[in-house]
Amino acid sequence: MTKILCVGLGGVGVMAAYTLKKNNGSDIELTAVIRSDYDLVTREGYTISSCDYGGRKEGEDSIKGFKPDVIVKSVEDIHSGPFDYILISTKVVPSEFNIWDQIKHNTSKLIKPDFGTSIVLVQNGIDIESYWSDIEGVNLISGVSYISSTNNKGHVTQFSHDTLVLGLFDIKKVHDKQAVSSLETLIKLYDNGINSTKLDHNARFTRWKKLIYNAAYNTVCCLTDLDVGKVYELKDSKQIIDKVFYPLMKEVQYIANLDLKQYDYGDYNQYITEENITNMIRDTELFDAPENYQPSMLVDSRNGRLIELEIILGNILKVYQQIKGNDNEIKKDLPYLNFLYYLLSMVQHRLEQK
Repeated sequence: MTKILCVGLGGVGVMAAYTLKKNNGSDIELTAVIRSDYDLVTREGYTISSCDYGGRKEGEDSIKGFKPDVIVKSVEDIHSGPFDYILISTKVVPSEFNIWDQIKHNTSKLIKPDFGTSIVLVQNGIDIESYWSDIEGVNLISGVSYISSTNNKGHVTQFSHDTLVLGLFDIKKVHDKQAVSSLETLIKLYDNGINSTKLDHNARFTRWKKLIYNAAYNTVCCLTDLDVGKVYELKDSKQIIDKVFYPLMKEVQYIANLDLKQYDYGDYNQYITEENITNMIRDTELFDAPENYQPSMLVDSRNGRLIELEIILGNILKVYQQIKGNDNEIKKDLPYLNFLYYLLSMVQHRLEQK
């Protein structure tokens, strides 16, 4: 039996947990750390309205009563380990006791020896793996999710098709048989012919590609308190996409490609292209705008929660500084991203006061 721990049961985390359990049944034991919805889920389970599995079209029934096999309130309460996979889909926000610290302080009961456990980070941002560097003897798997799902008090809505791209963070591990086997097994556990589960040969490129969306739509929607649909209402009258979002994406492309040139993935070297940007703008208009989708930073700010500012914008600026080594040029090379970071720093300050 494969043992999997899920931490962070928001919209993405619930759908990942549901998919793994639906695919594999009793072949896996699924443990979940659930905080705010603990009482509701232990009593009734999750209700899921999914474009992939039912509940989003007229006449379709929602999925009711989904529960992981083991539900606990905190990492300290877990007694069902150690685990083959620890899937993390929490927000990466400032905290006195971060999830990587919690896992580190409980390694003996959570993590198998000799790289027997893989930690899977299904989270936004660039360089997030650095936060886990103190935990030794584990494989770190990058998970980039394209799903557009939300969790509102135990009712999960999946708006768009589930695409999960899984790869190894460490370029030096791409020929490590144990790490590669763990990654390939996870892909088999998650893939079901309905979703799109892909092997990622260049996790750094994939994370930069996702930042084309997050560094633009996630941030600006949060700052303006507008969902994606409201933003696209201004596409023609104010040329908002061309004048705000496109320049942000071009700056992400610029720093991403400077960064990606530092790594050699051989046949899998990739760079952000103009086509990546235009496709992102088109797909967002086609899929997110009609649903009036609220990106995660907007949801967090509306609910008075801290936003993922550092991993989405702050780390982009840090990468620039590491490559260029000159803080003075950042206003010239990344004027939109730099200014947006400081505006959102004030939003974060307001949220911290609450």
